[in-house]
Amino acid sequence: MGSIRSEAAAAMQEVAMNYQTIFLVCGSSETKLAEKVTEDYDRYKYWFRVTPMNNNDLGQLNFLLVGMVAQEIVAELGIPPKVAVFAEKASWTEAIVAAAQAYLPPQGIEVVGVWQPSDKATDVTAMLTAIKDSGANMIMTALSGPVGIPYARAWEELEIPAASVGINVMAQADDFFTNTGGFGNYETTLNTYVRDVAITDKTLPFIQAFILEHGETPTYNAGTYDAVQLLKEAIEAADSLDADDIVVELEKTDTVGTAGRLVFDETHDVIWGPTYVTALGVQWQDGELKGVWPPADGSWYEVQYPGIVDYQLPTWVIEFWSQ
Repeated sequence: MGSIRSEAAAAMQEVAMNYQTIFLVCGSSETKLAEKVTEDYDRYKYWFRVTPMNNNDLGQLNFLLVGMVAQEIVAELGIPPKVAVFAEKASWTEAIVAAAQAYLPPQGIEVVGVWQPSDKATDVTAMLTAIKDSGANMIMTALSGPVGIPYARAWEELEIPAASVGINVMAQADDFFTNTGGFGNYETTLNTYVRDVAITDKTLPFIQAFILEHGETPTYNAGTYDAVQLLKEAIEAADSLDADDIVVELEKTDTVGTAGRLVFDETHDVIWGPTYVTALGVQWQDGELKGVWPPADGSWYEVQYPGIVDYQLPTWVIEFWSQ
C-alpha cells in the first residue's frame, strides 16, 4: 500500500506485478497505472487504487471548483473570469494542464497562460508577478510538492489579485499556516477530509481518532485506513491468502468507507462521482480549514454534507477588481 509520487508508483507497480502481489495505491493519481489493468489484465490485475481518484477525475473536480470560483468572480465582481494554470512539472499534472486548456474556454473561462514550476521550487515570485501582469483573476493550481508552501506564502504576501483554487497538497495539512509564516488565507484546494464535515457516518469518528493518535487532521493519503479495511474484508471473504482469490473479492468491493462509497471500475480505479467517492473542496478561512464543496445548497447532484460552509473570495482580490 502507498506511494504518493507517480513516477515511483509506476516502478513499484512493475515490481509488485512481477511477484503477483496485491498493490493498493494510496497516493498516486496517475491514470496510466490503471490503464495497464485493461491492457494486460493477467499481469496487472493485482493493482488497485483506493485514494485519490485518478488525475482525469481530479481534473474534472478541479474544474468544478474553478467553476464555483468563476461564478463568484462574475456575481461579486462583475468581470469575466480569466484563469492562469499553475501546475508543477510532473507526470500527474500533464492531463490536467491539457484538459484545462481544452475544457475551460468553452465554459466561458479564458485561460491566460500556463506556468509550471518544479515541485521543489522555493521561490515562485517571478511566475506570480507574470500571472498578475497577465490579467488573471483566478489561478488554478496543481501542486503536490513542497512548492505549495512558497507559492501560497507569496500569493498572499504579494496580494496577487487572483483567487487561488485547485490542488495544493501542502494546504491540506494542519501545519500549513505555520509553514507559510501565517500567509495563505483563502487558499482553496481539493481534499479528502476536513474537521466538522461528515461525508459518511464513519468520517468524523475516524478524523477524531486520527487527531487523538497523531495530533493532526488526516490528509488524503490517510485513506490508507480504508485500504487496510478493504484488504481485510477481501481476505476474509476469500477465506484465502492467495492473491488471485483476493483479487476476485476486491473486484466485488461496494462498501462505505471514511471518504465515501468505495467501488472499483474495470481498471481497478476507485469510482468518483455522486453516490461514490466525491472528495471535498476546502478553504482556509481566518486560519481554519473549512469545507466549501460540494456546495451547501446541494446544487451538485443534490449532494450535501453536514459542515460545509460558503466559499469566500480573498479580500485583496475584491479590493483590486473593485477599483
